[in-house]
Amino acid sequence: MMAASRRYRATLPTQEAQPVERRTPVRTQEPTVRRKAAGRRRRFAMIVVVPVLLMLGSVYLHTVAAGLDARANDLEVRLDRVREEGERLEVRVAELSGAGRIRERAAEKLGMHEPQSPALKVYGDKVEDGTNNGKPQKGGSPR
Repeated sequence: MMAASRRYRATLPTQEAQPVERRTPVRTQEPTVRRKAAGRRRRFAMIVVVPVLLMLGSVYLHTVAAGLDARANDLEVRLDRVREEGERLEVRVAELSGAGRIRERAAEKLGMHEPQSPALKVYGDKVEDGTNNGKPQKGGSPR
């Protein structure tokens, strides 16, 4: 049988030759390299990516909150304006529904007169209290 031959590598002519180091085959190296790379990626994610994502989320939430605050302030301003307008309209209604103004408009536009006025005449023999010309009715059948 033949003996396995050794290979030697000479670095410099003045140094003695050393045996060549055998590298581990690529197939046996892959799982450990993959594990190490996966560990590096996880560490990178934990150290860099997660804090960056948290920071961006915080910035986004603050932006949304600022927008909602601005919208709430605008709505409060609109609400104040509407309340002021409502108060002005209530004052206007009180002015327009005053008894003096209504009497004036009724006489002016519609030709109406005050009840004590001699220009009014009562037609018919029954008055509001159900009596005949102020006299109570006698007789009759109950309803």
